[in-house]
Amino acid sequence: MPAAALDRQPSSLQRLLQRLSRGRWGRRPPPYRAAMDAMDAGIVLFDAHDRLLLCNRHFRALYPGMADRLVPGRSFESILRDAIAQGLVPQALPDVEAFVADRVRRHRQPGAPILRQMSDGRWRRISEQRLADGSLLAFSIDVSELVEKERALEAARTEAAQARDRLEAAVEALPDGFALYDADDRLVVSNHRYREIYGPSAPAIRPGTSFEDILRYGLAHGQYPAAEGQELTWLEERLYRHRHADQPILQELPGNRWLRIEERPTRLGGVAGVRVDVTELVQQGQQLKQVNARLTESRAQLNAVIGTAMAAIVTLDARGEVLSANPATTTIFGWHEHELVGRDIGVLVPEPADGEPDPLSLLVQRGTSLRAAPQDLRARRRDGQGVAVQLALSRLEIPGPARYVALFTDLSEREAYAQALRDANAQLAHLSETDALTGIANRRRLDRALHEEWQRSGRHGQPMALLIVDVDHFKRYNDSLGHPMGDECLRAIAQLLRKCVHRTGDLVARYGGEEFALLLPHTAAAEAMAVALACIEAVESAALPHPDSPLAAHLTLSVGVASAMAGAGVSAASLVEAADAAAYAAKRAGRRRAVLAE
Repeated sequence: MPAAALDRQPSSLQRLLQRLSRGRWGRRPPPYRAAMDAMDAGIVLFDAHDRLLLCNRHFRALYPGMADRLVPGRSFESILRDAIAQGLVPQALPDVEAFVADRVRRHRQPGAPILRQMSDGRWRRISEQRLADGSLLAFSIDVSELVEKERALEAARTEAAQARDRLEAAVEALPDGFALYDADDRLVVSNHRYREIYGPSAPAIRPGTSFEDILRYGLAHGQYPAAEGQELTWLEERLYRHRHADQPILQELPGNRWLRIEERPTRLGGVAGVRVDVTELVQQGQQLKQVNARLTESRAQLNAVIGTAMAAIVTLDARGEVLSANPATTTIFGWHEHELVGRDIGVLVPEPADGEPDPLSLLVQRGTSLRAAPQDLRARRRDGQGVAVQLALSRLEIPGPARYVALFTDLSEREAYAQALRDANAQLAHLSETDALTGIANRRRLDRALHEEWQRSGRHGQPMALLIVDVDHFKRYNDSLGHPMGDECLRAIAQLLRKCVHRTGDLVARYGGEEFALLLPHTAAAEAMAVALACIEAVESAALPHPDSPLAAHLTLSVGVASAMAGAGVSAASLVEAADAAAYAAKRAGRRRAVLAE
């Protein structure tokens, strides 16, 4: 029989369908057609020569306007080209012929299911299978929801990975040692500086290792001089202070090196800690203590001896008149000896305040006492300026009228050291609570302020509010303009948010990444919502360009708002959770808006 005649011969499946169609149902559609039309999937059947045999109602609905073309006998390729011509297969562009050739090939040699986006934007999975007689049965199922979920999951994974990368990069960039432990007290991350500081313990400083195991490793390798001879006691105390972190810790390391340790609990139950090298400050303090010790020893040995180069030594009679003075008196007080002799000691030491004892009077009254206890006081120079001194007053063991020696030690240098230490500590405290990028408060400062204001809210019965502010599509901003511009963007946003609060107690802080937080004491929900809208309007008015935002040509904000009053069964953490949930609700609702927590 000729090949053309063979092509016209019906397949076994065709013959079966024809037989069923001519069966006992007459002109009514057979039940299998009704069942196929009722299925929530596109079903189409081609014969062994890729000619259409039948398709169900769902399949025809996928290709609107092609009802007159979806007729038995038409080839798969001709139907495909008609669908392309009507714009129902957008992915065929721009190279239609290449697409048709590839699609026909895959149709004739079915393999894995095909994922295809339809002209209406929906996604469908097309499964094709050759049957035993050579005909082809195809199913088309809507998988749009699954595709969107997979995309969202992949985006979330990518964002999480990028967030972790940013965190690790930020941690590594810190000039001080940093370590984060999880709720089980196991190391999550540490930076190079942290491992460098604890050099002998570095082999044990690995993610997953418990804080206690790291301490024990350090004890075994001489990491902690203060623990020598009392290792277990030291270990118990250190673990307790780590798990109840509320005060800075001064820790000694080998080689007279010193650290200031600031540890704080995290919202997830872990502990974050910063190690700052304060060796220089501590050594200055040690030197200061040594100086004071030597001065104290010298005063104890003084037995009415006149003649040190560093201290002003003045001899007095019982009435307090100056009898003599050494050259250091000129250096400290500006008085030459010949100018001071015969004057009352009051020109150097002002009258004591009401109720305070006069050292000379006390010494005279005691009679047999040889020394008055040293006192730190504010003396007076010849030009009227004050000078900090320590006065040690002794009675000379000589016959005749009573004589006394006043030893004035200049404490200016010690005060300078003490002030330097105070300034350094203040600077460290400020730096530890300031975000390095934006210059506003950091997460640590926010957590501390939240705790304080929550306690105050409970005491005074006043509500407080928290705003979580998220920069919309900030990742796209970074991807389009680069991270340096992203940093400038965060700085600009921080300054705009600062200008939206005006009360002394209001706090603007960087919450993390592109998120900011506004803590508003004594603020109810309506007032907090007004501040949130003011923040959104401020950024909108600034019109900071965002070339890749699907919302606007400039940067926009999404804000979550929560207000609560401290009380039984309510915690500061619940306020944070509510504001955070509201921020997510704002993003889910389309961003560029503020949402008040329920």
